[in-house]
Amino acid sequence: MTIVYKAKEVMEKLEIKDSVFKKYISILEKEGYFIQKNQQGHRLFTDEDISTLEKFIELSKYNGMTLESVAKMIGNTKQKSNSHDVIEENKQSYDVMTLITTAVTTALEEQAKQHSAQLQQMQEQLNRIESSQNDRDQKLVQSLRESQETKKLLLEVKEQVAATQEKKSWWQKLWKG
Repeated sequence: MTIVYKAKEVMEKLEIKDSVFKKYISILEKEGYFIQKNQQGHRLFTDEDISTLEKFIELSKYNGMTLESVAKMIGNTKQKSNSHDVIEENKQSYDVMTLITTAVTTALEEQAKQHSAQLQQMQEQLNRIESSQNDRDQKLVQSLRESQETKKLLLEVKEQVAATQEKKSWWQKLWKG
């Protein structure tokens, strides 16, 4: 004989709020997980349903796993029949370790994609920075060269002015004398 629980009992057992519980059930049902209902349309939960909800909650905590992806995984792994009879224990019930391994693998693959994209962005940014620094260095070298050329020109002009003043003073001595 299968023990059947009401929604309130399941929420208390799982220690989750009504709104969260309804959200989880809705997502699971959208992905094909069938929960038995009584004649009034109220859901009736078995120990297997509670176990599935516990696994759903646990898997949804992994980074990169959305509620929908967890529900799809559970829905694909185990489809419940649509009968209102007592639900038989599925001989090929999913293994928790398989679900966790799949969830972790999926999360790691997602993280690897994100890290790869971030690495590519960082490499592009590094290339832009290096290019900017090279441009800056070239402008700095060019500016230094221009500064040195200007300095040489100023020295030449200074020497010419000094030579002109020397010539002037020589001419002035000649004319004054």
